[in-house]
Amino acid sequence: MKLSREMVEAMGGVGSEHYHEFKKQCYTAFLHLRRHGNLILNLFSLMVDATIPDIALEPDKAVKKIQDKLCFNMSDEEAVHYVQNLLDLSVTAVMAALVEQFHKFAQYWRK
Repeated sequence: MKLSREMVEAMGGVGSEHYHEFKKQCYTAFLHLRRHGNLILNLFSLMVDATIPDIALEPDKAVKKIQDKLCFNMSDEEAVHYVQNLLDLSVTAVMAALVEQFHKFAQYWRK
């Protein structure tokens, strides 16, 4: 998940009402995806033989990756904590900031 510091600042910062609402929406969306996880997994199973590049790279692992990402082995409460940690890590991720700076640098030299 990529959530830059700039994105959070645009919402008013980590302590803002807008960021708090954003996080709540993320939790709600993730829980809805989990509740419809079997449908999502079935759809991915049907796409395994398609020529979709990201799935075609490792077709035998595509469904398993989705299954793992949906955290079926966790309760809803644990899953919300998992998403909370993802958001927190994303905001403080040094690598994401470096990649963003590299991207800006590359765009500058393209001109």
